[in-house]
Amino acid sequence: MYQHLCMASNVEQKPESSGKARVRFLSVAKVAVSILVLWLLLRRVDLGQAFGFLADSGKGPWSAALVLVVLSQALSSFRWQILLRPLGYSLDWVRVLKIYYIGMFFSLFLPSVIGGDGIKTFYIAGTWRRIPAALYTLLADRVIGMTALILYSLVGAASVWSRVPPWMAFSLLFAVPVIYLVVVLLPRFSQPILDLSRRMRELPRERLFVYWTDPTPALKGWTISMVVHLMIVLAHLLMGSSLGLDVPKAAWFLIYPLAGFISVIPVSLNGIGLREAAYVYLLGLFGVGPEKAFSLGLMWFSMVLINGLLGGLPYLLGGELKVKEALTTENAESDIPESRI
Repeated sequence: MYQHLCMASNVEQKPESSGKARVRFLSVAKVAVSILVLWLLLRRVDLGQAFGFLADSGKGPWSAALVLVVLSQALSSFRWQILLRPLGYSLDWVRVLKIYYIGMFFSLFLPSVIGGDGIKTFYIAGTWRRIPAALYTLLADRVIGMTALILYSLVGAASVWSRVPPWMAFSLLFAVPVIYLVVVLLPRFSQPILDLSRRMRELPRERLFVYWTDPTPALKGWTISMVVHLMIVLAHLLMGSSLGLDVPKAAWFLIYPLAGFISVIPVSLNGIGLREAAYVYLLGLFGVGPEKAFSLGLMWFSMVLINGLLGGLPYLLGGELKVKEALTTENAESDIPESRI
Protein backbone atom coordinates (compact mmCIF):
# COMPACT_ATOMS: atom_id res chain seq x y z
CA MET A 1 0.00 0.00 0.00
CA TYR A 2 2.79 2.38 0.96
CA GLN A 3 4.58 1.65 -2.33
CA HIS A 4 1.41 2.46 -4.28
CA LEU A 5 1.09 5.78 -2.45
CA CYS A 6 4.73 6.63 -3.22
CA MET A 7 4.23 5.77 -6.86
CA ALA A 8 1.12 7.98 -7.00
CA SER A 9 3.04 10.81 -5.33
CA ASN A 10 5.84 10.51 -7.88
CA VAL A 11 3.34 10.58 -10.74
CA GLU A 12 1.80 13.78 -9.33
CA GLN A 13 5.19 15.42 -8.93
CA LYS A 14 6.39 14.65 -12.45
CA PRO A 15 4.22 17.25 -14.25
CA GLU A 16 5.32 19.91 -11.75
CA SER A 17 9.02 19.07 -12.11
CA SER A 18 8.75 18.86 -15.89
CA GLY A 19 7.03 22.26 -15.89
CA LYS A 20 9.88 23.78 -13.87
CA ALA A 21 12.42 22.19 -16.19
CA ARG A 22 10.62 23.66 -19.18
CA VAL A 23 10.64 27.14 -17.62
CA ARG A 24 14.36 26.85 -16.88
CA PHE A 25 15.06 25.65 -20.41
CA LEU A 26 13.11 28.55 -21.95
CA SER A 27 14.90 31.07 -19.71
CA VAL A 28 18.32 29.68 -20.66
CA ALA A 29 17.29 29.65 -24.34
CA LYS A 30 16.25 33.31 -24.17
CA VAL A 31 19.55 34.28 -22.57
CA ALA A 32 21.36 32.35 -25.30
CA VAL A 33 19.41 34.16 -28.04
CA SER A 34 20.20 37.56 -26.51
CA ILE A 35 23.90 36.69 -26.25
CA LEU A 36 23.98 35.37 -29.83
CA VAL A 37 22.28 38.45 -31.29
CA LEU A 38 24.52 40.81 -29.31
CA TRP A 39 27.60 38.86 -30.44
CA LEU A 40 26.54 39.16 -34.08
CA LEU A 41 25.86 42.88 -33.61
CA LEU A 42 29.19 43.55 -31.95
CA ARG A 43 30.96 41.99 -34.93
CA ARG A 44 29.71 45.02 -36.91
CA VAL A 45 29.69 47.64 -34.17
CA ASP A 46 32.70 49.36 -32.64
CA LEU A 47 31.55 49.31 -29.01
CA GLY A 48 34.09 51.93 -27.91
CA GLN A 49 32.85 54.31 -30.58
CA ALA A 50 29.23 53.66 -29.61
CA PHE A 51 29.96 54.49 -25.97
CA GLY A 52 31.85 57.54 -27.17
CA PHE A 53 28.72 58.78 -28.95
CA LEU A 54 26.78 58.27 -25.73
CA ALA A 55 29.36 60.21 -23.70
CA ASP A 56 29.27 63.11 -26.17
CA SER A 57 25.46 63.18 -26.47
CA GLY A 58 23.49 66.22 -25.37
CA LYS A 59 22.32 65.79 -21.81
CA GLY A 60 19.50 68.35 -22.16
CA PRO A 61 17.58 66.45 -24.85
CA TRP A 62 18.23 63.17 -23.01
CA SER A 63 16.76 64.60 -19.80
CA ALA A 64 13.73 65.95 -21.65
CA ALA A 65 13.22 62.53 -23.27
CA LEU A 66 13.39 60.86 -19.86
CA VAL A 67 10.73 63.20 -18.48
CA LEU A 68 8.47 62.38 -21.44
CA VAL A 69 8.94 58.64 -20.90
CA VAL A 70 8.16 58.89 -17.17
CA LEU A 71 5.02 60.93 -17.89
CA SER A 72 3.96 58.48 -20.60
CA GLN A 73 4.12 55.60 -18.12
CA ALA A 74 2.06 57.55 -15.59
CA LEU A 75 -0.51 58.14 -18.33
CA SER A 76 -0.40 54.44 -19.23
CA SER A 77 -1.34 53.57 -15.66
CA PHE A 78 -4.35 55.89 -15.98
CA ARG A 79 -5.37 53.96 -19.11
CA TRP A 80 -5.18 50.71 -17.15
CA GLN A 81 -7.27 52.21 -14.34
CA ILE A 82 -10.02 52.95 -16.88
CA LEU A 83 -9.88 49.37 -18.18
CA LEU A 84 -10.03 47.92 -14.67
CA ARG A 85 -13.40 49.46 -13.83
CA PRO A 86 -15.60 47.38 -16.17
CA LEU A 87 -14.22 44.21 -14.51
CA GLY A 88 -15.21 45.44 -11.06
CA TYR A 89 -12.05 47.17 -9.82
CA SER A 90 -12.41 50.72 -8.57
CA LEU A 91 -8.84 51.41 -7.49
CA ASP A 92 -7.74 55.02 -7.25
CA TRP A 93 -5.11 56.18 -9.73
CA VAL A 94 -2.25 56.49 -7.22
CA ARG A 95 -2.64 52.84 -6.25
CA VAL A 96 -2.79 51.74 -9.88
CA LEU A 97 0.31 53.85 -10.60
CA LYS A 98 2.20 52.11 -7.77
CA ILE A 99 1.21 48.66 -9.05
CA TYR A 100 2.08 49.64 -12.63
CA TYR A 101 5.56 50.76 -11.65
CA ILE A 102 6.14 47.71 -9.45
CA GLY A 103 5.38 45.60 -12.52
CA MET A 104 7.96 47.58 -14.50
CA PHE A 105 10.48 47.03 -11.70
CA PHE A 106 10.06 43.25 -11.83
CA SER A 107 10.17 43.29 -15.63
CA LEU A 108 13.85 44.17 -15.30
CA PHE A 109 14.56 40.82 -13.66
CA LEU A 110 11.94 38.41 -14.99
CA PRO A 111 12.83 36.59 -18.24
CA SER A 112 10.32 38.42 -20.43
CA VAL A 113 9.40 42.01 -21.27
CA ILE A 114 5.84 41.10 -20.25
CA GLY A 115 6.89 39.29 -17.06
CA GLY A 116 5.89 42.30 -15.01
CA ASP A 117 2.28 41.70 -16.04
CA GLY A 118 2.29 38.61 -13.83
CA ILE A 119 3.30 40.75 -10.85
CA LYS A 120 0.60 43.31 -11.62
CA THR A 121 -1.94 40.49 -11.88
CA PHE A 122 -0.86 39.23 -8.44
CA TYR A 123 -1.39 42.61 -6.79
CA ILE A 124 -4.71 43.27 -8.49
CA ALA A 125 -6.24 39.80 -8.16
CA GLY A 126 -5.40 39.04 -4.55
CA THR A 127 -6.80 35.50 -4.99
CA TRP A 128 -6.61 32.70 -7.57
CA ARG A 129 -10.30 33.15 -8.40
CA ARG A 130 -9.74 36.73 -9.54
CA ILE A 131 -6.62 36.11 -11.65
CA PRO A 132 -8.47 35.61 -14.98
CA ALA A 133 -10.32 38.95 -14.62
CA ALA A 134 -7.17 40.85 -13.61
CA LEU A 135 -5.16 39.25 -16.40
CA TYR A 136 -7.89 40.09 -18.88
CA THR A 137 -7.59 43.81 -18.10
CA LEU A 138 -3.86 43.62 -18.80
CA LEU A 139 -4.47 41.79 -22.06
CA ALA A 140 -6.94 44.51 -23.07
CA ASP A 141 -4.37 47.14 -22.09
CA ARG A 142 -1.74 45.46 -24.30
CA VAL A 143 -4.03 45.03 -27.29
CA ILE A 144 -5.34 48.60 -27.16
CA GLY A 145 -1.80 49.96 -26.87
CA MET A 146 -0.71 47.76 -29.79
CA THR A 147 -3.50 49.03 -32.06
CA ALA A 148 -2.41 52.63 -31.46
CA LEU A 149 1.25 51.76 -31.99
CA ILE A 150 0.73 49.91 -35.26
CA LEU A 151 -1.33 52.83 -36.60
CA TYR A 152 1.62 55.14 -35.95
CA SER A 153 3.91 52.72 -37.78
CA LEU A 154 1.70 53.00 -40.87
CA VAL A 155 1.70 56.80 -40.59
CA GLY A 156 5.50 56.73 -40.35
CA ALA A 157 5.86 54.39 -43.34
CA ALA A 158 3.55 56.59 -45.43
CA SER A 159 5.57 59.68 -44.50
CA VAL A 160 8.91 58.19 -45.61
CA TRP A 161 7.56 55.76 -48.20
CA SER A 162 10.51 56.09 -50.57
CA ARG A 163 12.99 55.04 -47.86
CA VAL A 164 11.05 52.00 -46.69
CA PRO A 165 11.57 48.54 -48.26
CA PRO A 166 8.51 47.55 -50.32
CA TRP A 167 7.95 44.36 -48.30
CA MET A 168 7.76 46.39 -45.07
CA ALA A 169 5.53 49.10 -46.49
CA PHE A 170 3.00 46.73 -48.05
CA SER A 171 3.04 44.45 -44.98
CA LEU A 172 1.99 47.40 -42.82
CA LEU A 173 -0.55 48.51 -45.40
CA PHE A 174 -2.13 45.07 -45.21
CA ALA A 175 -1.68 44.34 -41.49
CA VAL A 176 -3.07 47.54 -39.98
CA PRO A 177 -6.62 47.38 -41.38
CA VAL A 178 -6.75 43.61 -40.79
CA ILE A 179 -5.74 44.00 -37.13
CA TYR A 180 -8.30 46.76 -36.56
CA LEU A 181 -11.00 44.69 -38.26
CA VAL A 182 -10.22 41.63 -36.14
CA VAL A 183 -10.20 43.62 -32.89
CA VAL A 184 -13.47 45.43 -33.63
CA LEU A 185 -15.28 42.27 -34.78
CA LEU A 186 -13.62 39.87 -32.33
CA PRO A 187 -16.88 38.77 -30.59
CA ARG A 188 -18.27 37.66 -33.93
CA PHE A 189 -15.06 36.01 -35.13
CA SER A 190 -14.43 34.21 -31.84
CA GLN A 191 -17.87 32.64 -31.43
CA PRO A 192 -17.13 29.49 -33.51
CA ILE A 193 -13.88 29.00 -31.56
CA LEU A 194 -15.63 29.36 -28.20
CA ASP A 195 -18.22 26.81 -29.25
CA LEU A 196 -15.54 24.12 -29.71
CA SER A 197 -15.17 23.55 -25.98
CA ARG A 198 -17.85 23.05 -23.32
CA ARG A 199 -15.84 25.04 -20.79
CA MET A 200 -15.41 27.91 -23.25
CA ARG A 201 -19.10 27.80 -24.15
CA GLU A 202 -19.91 28.30 -20.48
CA LEU A 203 -17.84 31.47 -20.18
CA PRO A 204 -20.12 34.42 -19.36
CA ARG A 205 -20.30 36.49 -22.54
CA GLU A 206 -21.16 39.70 -20.70
CA ARG A 207 -17.79 39.48 -18.91
CA LEU A 208 -15.78 38.15 -21.83
CA PHE A 209 -16.94 40.87 -24.22
CA VAL A 210 -17.34 43.63 -21.66
CA TYR A 211 -15.21 46.07 -23.70
CA TRP A 212 -17.42 45.53 -26.75
CA THR A 213 -20.75 45.71 -24.91
CA ASP A 214 -19.79 49.18 -23.70
CA PRO A 215 -16.84 50.34 -25.83
CA THR A 216 -16.41 53.66 -23.99
CA PRO A 217 -13.53 52.48 -21.71
CA ALA A 218 -11.75 50.87 -24.69
CA LEU A 219 -12.13 54.01 -26.80
CA LYS A 220 -10.82 56.15 -23.93
CA GLY A 221 -7.93 53.73 -23.54
CA TRP A 222 -7.17 53.89 -27.27
CA THR A 223 -7.16 57.72 -27.19
CA ILE A 224 -4.78 57.70 -24.24
CA SER A 225 -2.59 55.19 -26.08
CA MET A 226 -2.30 57.55 -29.03
CA VAL A 227 -1.05 60.27 -26.67
CA VAL A 228 1.28 57.88 -24.82
CA HIS A 229 2.97 56.64 -27.98
CA LEU A 230 3.20 60.16 -29.39
CA MET A 231 5.12 61.14 -26.25
CA ILE A 232 7.51 58.21 -26.74
CA VAL A 233 7.96 59.09 -30.42
CA LEU A 234 8.91 62.62 -29.30
CA ALA A 235 11.29 61.09 -26.74
CA HIS A 236 12.99 59.16 -29.56
CA LEU A 237 13.23 62.34 -31.61
CA LEU A 238 14.95 64.04 -28.65
CA MET A 239 17.32 61.10 -28.15
CA GLY A 240 18.18 61.16 -31.84
CA SER A 241 18.81 64.90 -31.58
CA SER A 242 21.12 64.38 -28.58
CA LEU A 243 23.18 61.95 -30.68
CA GLY A 244 23.15 64.20 -33.74
CA LEU A 245 21.26 61.69 -35.92
CA ASP A 246 20.23 63.08 -39.29
CA VAL A 247 16.87 61.30 -39.55
CA PRO A 248 13.58 62.73 -40.89
CA LYS A 249 11.29 63.58 -37.96
CA ALA A 250 8.46 61.51 -39.47
CA ALA A 251 10.74 58.45 -39.57
CA TRP A 252 10.52 58.08 -35.79
CA PHE A 253 6.83 57.20 -36.18
CA LEU A 254 8.08 54.10 -38.01
CA ILE A 255 11.30 53.33 -36.14
CA TYR A 256 9.97 53.35 -32.58
CA PRO A 257 6.86 51.18 -33.19
CA LEU A 258 8.71 48.54 -35.24
CA ALA A 259 11.59 48.36 -32.75
CA GLY A 260 8.99 48.00 -29.99
CA PHE A 261 7.20 45.16 -31.76
CA ILE A 262 10.46 43.32 -32.43
CA SER A 263 11.63 43.65 -28.82
CA VAL A 264 8.50 41.95 -27.42
CA ILE A 265 8.95 38.81 -29.53
CA PRO A 266 9.34 36.25 -26.70
CA VAL A 267 12.59 34.67 -27.88
CA SER A 268 15.13 36.80 -25.99
CA LEU A 269 15.76 38.03 -22.44
CA ASN A 270 13.62 41.16 -22.02
CA GLY A 271 14.17 42.08 -25.67
CA ILE A 272 17.91 42.54 -25.14
CA GLY A 273 19.72 42.11 -28.43
CA LEU A 274 16.57 42.17 -30.57
CA ARG A 275 15.88 45.77 -29.61
CA GLU A 276 19.39 46.94 -30.47
CA ALA A 277 19.42 44.94 -33.71
CA ALA A 278 16.09 46.53 -34.69
CA TYR A 279 17.48 50.04 -34.17
CA VAL A 280 20.63 49.22 -36.16
CA TYR A 281 18.57 47.90 -39.08
CA LEU A 282 15.82 50.54 -39.07
CA LEU A 283 18.12 53.52 -38.61
CA GLY A 284 20.37 52.06 -41.29
CA LEU A 285 17.51 52.63 -43.75
CA PHE A 286 18.10 56.36 -43.20
CA GLY A 287 21.86 56.30 -43.50
CA VAL A 288 22.73 56.07 -39.79
CA GLY A 289 25.86 54.06 -39.05
CA PRO A 290 25.69 50.98 -36.80
CA GLU A 291 27.62 52.62 -33.96
CA LYS A 292 25.22 55.56 -33.65
CA ALA A 293 22.21 53.30 -34.08
CA PHE A 294 23.52 50.97 -31.39
CA SER A 295 24.14 53.91 -29.07
CA LEU A 296 20.51 54.98 -29.51
CA GLY A 297 19.43 51.46 -28.54
CA LEU A 298 21.56 51.73 -25.41
CA MET A 299 20.11 55.15 -24.67
CA TRP A 300 16.56 53.80 -24.93
CA PHE A 301 17.56 50.89 -22.66
CA SER A 302 18.74 53.45 -20.10
CA MET A 303 15.22 54.97 -20.18
CA VAL A 304 13.67 51.55 -19.62
CA LEU A 305 16.13 50.80 -16.82
CA ILE A 306 15.54 54.08 -14.99
CA ASN A 307 11.76 53.73 -15.22
CA GLY A 308 11.97 50.18 -13.94
CA LEU A 309 14.18 51.17 -11.02
CA LEU A 310 11.68 53.89 -10.09
CA GLY A 311 9.20 51.06 -9.60
CA GLY A 312 11.44 49.71 -6.86
CA LEU A 313 10.52 52.67 -4.64
CA PRO A 314 6.85 51.77 -4.00
CA TYR A 315 7.80 48.10 -3.72
CA LEU A 316 10.56 48.66 -1.14
CA LEU A 317 8.71 51.36 0.80
CA GLY A 318 5.72 49.07 1.16
CA GLY A 319 2.34 50.23 2.35
CA GLU A 320 -1.01 48.45 2.21
CA LEU A 321 -3.29 48.21 -0.80
CA LYS A 322 -6.70 46.83 0.12
CA VAL A 323 -7.85 45.21 -3.09
CA LYS A 324 -10.99 43.86 -1.44
CA GLU A 325 -12.17 47.35 -0.58
CA ALA A 326 -11.26 48.57 -4.06
CA LEU A 327 -13.79 46.28 -5.74
CA THR A 328 -17.15 47.72 -6.63
CA THR A 329 -19.90 46.12 -4.57
CA GLU A 330 -21.73 44.48 -7.45
CA ASN A 331 -18.61 42.56 -8.55
CA ALA A 332 -16.78 41.99 -5.27
CA GLU A 333 -15.96 38.50 -4.08
CA SER A 334 -15.98 37.67 -0.40
CA ASP A 335 -12.73 35.71 -0.40
CA ILE A 336 -10.46 38.46 -1.77
CA PRO A 337 -7.83 39.25 0.86
CA GLU A 338 -5.83 42.40 1.35
CA SER A 339 -2.69 42.57 -0.78
CA ARG A 340 0.50 44.20 0.30
CA ILE A 341 2.09 46.84 -1.94
